[in-house]
Amino acid sequence: MLDNDKRVSLQNFSENLPAKVQQDSPRSKRDIVSRVAYLIGVDGKYFGLENGENINPQFYRSVYDEMNQDKEARIVRSLCQLRTKMQRNFKAICIEMNSDIKNIDAMPDLIPPEILKSLEQDGIPFVRARRRLEDYIVDVHNYLLPHVPNCQKFMPEWVKWPYIRNLFFMTKGNTIDGNKEAARLYYENRDLFPYQAFINWYPDEGDGNILRDDAKFLPILYEHNRDRFYDMSKVTDAGDAAIEDTSDFFTRSERILIAIDCENADPCKVIGVMKELEARDMLEKIAKIILVDDEHTSTQWRALRRNENLPLEYYMTDRVKDEKSAVDVALTIKFYREIIQGRAEGKPIDSAVIVSSDCDFWPLIELTPEVKFLVMLEYDNCSQAYYQRLQNNDVPFFYIDEYFASGNLELKTENLLQEVIREIEEGYLSKINLFSIMNRALNKLDLKMNESEASSFYEKYMALMNVAFTKNGTAILQNKPELKY
Repeated sequence: MLDNDKRVSLQNFSENLPAKVQQDSPRSKRDIVSRVAYLIGVDGKYFGLENGENINPQFYRSVYDEMNQDKEARIVRSLCQLRTKMQRNFKAICIEMNSDIKNIDAMPDLIPPEILKSLEQDGIPFVRARRRLEDYIVDVHNYLLPHVPNCQKFMPEWVKWPYIRNLFFMTKGNTIDGNKEAARLYYENRDLFPYQAFINWYPDEGDGNILRDDAKFLPILYEHNRDRFYDMSKVTDAGDAAIEDTSDFFTRSERILIAIDCENADPCKVIGVMKELEARDMLEKIAKIILVDDEHTSTQWRALRRNENLPLEYYMTDRVKDEKSAVDVALTIKFYREIIQGRAEGKPIDSAVIVSSDCDFWPLIELTPEVKFLVMLEYDNCSQAYYQRLQNNDVPFFYIDEYFASGNLELKTENLLQEVIREIEEGYLSKINLFSIMNRALNKLDLKMNESEASSFYEKYMALMNVAFTKNGTAILQNKPELKY
């Protein structure tokens, strides 16, 4: 269970982020999360239906208006709102039902009458006499069964609808015991549920607000269903815009220094950025790319180092203490050395790109006013404070999560192939020499062959053999010569 301080912190994070963060950081779409938020009953104020103080629309009002015109969507929304109210106020409602002999339509402070009225207008007279609250909750499940499938039309075809459909149906939701178990999970983690809406979900404290935007929601949703969501290009507009921003930065620069913090950047995403820069002929203004690595980081950085077209300087730091990295210090020192050397040679560095989500590099930016900076971040690794600091000081930045998102799978495949080939060629195959094997076999059998006989034997028999791999990855020898004995 979460303590009260964590509950308050998480609720503030998920419900009261500034509008600037929601709308501009990063350039992710919010179409799918807006539709899900409508269906699960998120309060209308988050769609901009109210003009209350400090309430900023976090979902698209146009989506709300569109779906609110559809009877099926309205029914699902009202049922979800009603279930959330009943679960959230369960004890208080039970007291009024048992002590004051009230039905749910007679307690407007706990069950908003407009929800019941909307259901009745759409053909669902929900309130019945002598009904227990537990039975009403089961009724919600049963009413949702025929109406949720009719809302699939609001989701794009490339989204796996069963994963979204599952949000509405608890395990054994047609039984009182099944709903009790779901309610227990909800009570213990209520502030981890999106906008405290009661849905079929196993929350993770590290997920934060899962309905922040489509780029966050779909990967988490798929992961909860033991699947992977790859095509990030469908949920973000950031790629082209980020490229345009970078192109503009490069156009206004003469000599650019790129500093990459291998400990605080995803190698696959960075490689994607560099490939895009290379494809767009934007490398000529780069004076140097400093790549500072640590022994505990990913070996994927080898793929970037193999690109001979990049003016790259690679440096591996050593750790004096296992728990303390020296990457940020080493990168800062190397950065200033390049600045000083550029001035001395009459080729000053006028612009720099910092590839890191680490806010420890802010002093470097602040104390080098003569250099224009562009910062490349990763959304989930960038703190809110660092985002605000960059924004308040007009330091341009973007999120590499989305810069090359559509190519991530291709890059991962390429990096994996390169590493597998390297492992085979430099690791296993480098240890195999057929002439050495022949010599060991001759010695073992106590046989002698002159050079001509050995060469003939190799060409006739051994050179024709090759290694193949079975489906389970086992190596086997193929084209073996037939033996007579």
